[in-house]
Amino acid sequence: MDGEVLGEKEITTTETTNSSFIGFNKSTDEQGYSPTGFAYETSSNESQKVKMKDNEASIVISYYKTTNGENNIGLPRNWGSASMGNATTGGDPAGGGLTNASFWSASDSYGKGLNTYYFTASHVFTPDFEDQTGISIINSSCDVRKLKQDNSKYTIFKRSEIVYRQSELSSASNASYLQPVSTKPDPALGGYNRVLQKVTLNVPPGYNSPSSISSDVTNQLTKTEPTIKIISDDLTSVVNSTIYKAFPCANYNFFSASGNEEFFNSSIASGLPENVGTNACNTVGAVNYLTNYSHIGFKRPDFVESGRSTGAYHGSKLNSTIAGSSSGTAIIYTNITYSDEVLIKLKKFFDSQRLYPELLDHATDATNGISNYASLYPGATSASLNASFRKEARFLHLGLSGSGQNAGATDPLGSDMYNIAKTTKTKTPPRTSASDATSIPIFFYYNESSSHLTAEQTTGDRDDNLAYGFARKHNGLVALITKPIGGIPLSYFGEQTGAAINASTKIGYDYHFTGYGNAGVMLSSGFSPLQYYGQIEYNQGTDIRQVYLGADNVLLNFDNVQSRFELSNLHAPEKVGNFYTAGDPNPSADVFAPPPSSQAGQDCFKINKQLKYDSWSPSMHPYSVIDLSGTAAAGTQKTFIPMNENMVKGLIYDAHGGVTIEDMGIDERFWERSIWGILGFEYGQFNASGGIENIKNINNRFSNDNPNSSGITTNANVTSLDAQQFHSNPYGTNMFNTMLGSNVNFFDTRQVISDAAGEWASDDPSHRVSPAITINSESTKIIASELPRKLLKGYFLINSDILDSANYYQTANPMQTMAIVGKYSAANDFISYDGGGAVFTATRRKTITSIKSQILDPAGGTANVGDNSGIIYRIDKVINTDLKFAETIMSQMNSKK
Repeated sequence: MDGEVLGEKEITTTETTNSSFIGFNKSTDEQGYSPTGFAYETSSNESQKVKMKDNEASIVISYYKTTNGENNIGLPRNWGSASMGNATTGGDPAGGGLTNASFWSASDSYGKGLNTYYFTASHVFTPDFEDQTGISIINSSCDVRKLKQDNSKYTIFKRSEIVYRQSELSSASNASYLQPVSTKPDPALGGYNRVLQKVTLNVPPGYNSPSSISSDVTNQLTKTEPTIKIISDDLTSVVNSTIYKAFPCANYNFFSASGNEEFFNSSIASGLPENVGTNACNTVGAVNYLTNYSHIGFKRPDFVESGRSTGAYHGSKLNSTIAGSSSGTAIIYTNITYSDEVLIKLKKFFDSQRLYPELLDHATDATNGISNYASLYPGATSASLNASFRKEARFLHLGLSGSGQNAGATDPLGSDMYNIAKTTKTKTPPRTSASDATSIPIFFYYNESSSHLTAEQTTGDRDDNLAYGFARKHNGLVALITKPIGGIPLSYFGEQTGAAINASTKIGYDYHFTGYGNAGVMLSSGFSPLQYYGQIEYNQGTDIRQVYLGADNVLLNFDNVQSRFELSNLHAPEKVGNFYTAGDPNPSADVFAPPPSSQAGQDCFKINKQLKYDSWSPSMHPYSVIDLSGTAAAGTQKTFIPMNENMVKGLIYDAHGGVTIEDMGIDERFWERSIWGILGFEYGQFNASGGIENIKNINNRFSNDNPNSSGITTNANVTSLDAQQFHSNPYGTNMFNTMLGSNVNFFDTRQVISDAAGEWASDDPSHRVSPAITINSESTKIIASELPRKLLKGYFLINSDILDSANYYQTANPMQTMAIVGKYSAANDFISYDGGGAVFTATRRKTITSIKSQILDPAGGTANVGDNSGIIYRIDKVINTDLKFAETIMSQMNSKK
């Protein structure tokens, strides 16, 4: 590698502009510290050109957070509190003899900030949610939907405008921040951009050993930045590295009921915020509340990114009423402009839906009520229905209910139903008292065969010539057809008056977290006001508003056995860890305090993951009750902690978060000559190819094989050998056998399989245990497909001006080349050339006072060689020597006589 510039490439990165530096200390009026040191910042994703070199690449990464039960809050949520505070009702335990543990194990509730309105099943993508029982504002149980904690990867997006110190900005600037669009306060309606970071990686020009290349790149990826003292000089600090950073996040102090009240300017019922006002209160509390949304994770980033680019938050409208009588053949006439500019954006959004096929597959199940497609093929299997529907259908969000056709021009499409206290116990939305204003997906026909036709090439007057596969031109606007996929379900015609879907109903992309496919999370600091047993309080928990995210131990390694480079640890793996009270030398009798684990720092993956109670999130309520028997002093302490009901049994949990490689910084045409091609990696290992139906997204599990994914990351490498540890006893000890895993019933009183009194009470155990399985693991690897190239150019050119004329040509450039030196011994310290080859003869007299020598690469550029290199010239001059000197002298003397 010699630092050769191959060309330029355009990449996209997140560019941030900061203003008003205030440092990292808290303000005197308790506004909190700024995670960036600035009061205000704006961000946008911008294109820039970078140089591609054979020894350097500017890669682009994004960040993600997994829903692993820690440091995240499922959205939408009104606020995130550990209790209902000063409210008169709302879900806290009551009565005498309360313990702090009872607050942890209390059900999630309106008083803690839970959205207790039960979203309609046909409106949200229900596989992203789970049904639970929560507590309403009046202390009664109710049905709720909560986002699953299923180890999914949520890519981080950054709000385009963030205020960290309200008092440093003008009242007008704060008001604009709180309500960036002309509608009621709504966190989802601000601009969001995927966080894209450029990381420039390089190795020194010249010869580098595989180990030095590995070390150089790894060190650049893990390099730490100067320590930042936050809150105050002697309290806590942040140490960021290249791709592992402390991101701004929510905490229980700022993501609070009082902050919600001020941001939404809500009324108060039973001491808790209810409903949403017209304008946010321009206060410190309101600003701090909204700043909790500074960084949001989305499960389907391409879907969200392309959806938001299709239009404004309020969407478009239907131009004509769709009567229920025409449901089977309905044409959806919209006010969307029929132009290439508009249709290309929509096409990109519809392509993203194909990247997340679960969104389309869900519609083929007739019981979900969002498509009639299954009725067209009554005998088809679900697999065949899914395969054909993926090719033949796409969707937009429809503002069917709520305000429906009466929504104002600036009213948003959809809603997150903030501060709605109405509930249900029948798993149906309480429409009699509150209308579900969330949007619903509406599916229409998509023709892959015509997806290449532009608005200039077709009017889409037939099913087989729809522009970009979906658009029919009607009076210069877009019409969508539904007949080929079975029309629109009849249930859609019961929401609005007249058994119809009326004109002026909004249609487009719904920005809200409840929008079909828009699953999102908020980052959380993990601190609770008071830990489970009520004995530990983290003093800075009320202030800290950052959490680490990224890859903390990324590695570029050279495998000496396979002689290949490999990239691993792009995720921050789960650790064996310790229970939060581990190491307590003298715990109380009712405190579970196991000894510290000798493997606490070991990378692992977990099945039936057991939380350690070291971090807290309002979304994880209710935390499981810890029942103890025996004592720690006697060594007989025992407990079975039930698996948190927000977690998924039998699922692999293997990461806290990580980074995704979005762009390797090299075009395909220069790949072979680039640093990545030289190291043996192929272009297709980092860049998906083929049809959209063959491309995966990052929520598929990765292996050591080529994933053909829209982004590249890693996860725990789960092998067949690990299966011997899937069977565990109720104490979490792996059995290392060939049995399958099973849940366990445990009886405090020993049972007998059969006696005179009958069989044992198998349906009434003392504990129902899902054994916590923890298995040490390594990261999957991106292994170079080819061997690295040791020699890029097989020879040197030795040029010298001792020659009078050119004897070689590099393209049309003459070169005075004396020798060609092969690099046969390039792995040694020196390359030697002992001469040979062409002989140059001087044909005229020439005085040599200096010689200009050059060692060049084959392209004519100066070669990279060490300071101890040199060239030794051998010059032969013919001198006629008289071997009969005496005879010659005598002869000359005699001739003079």
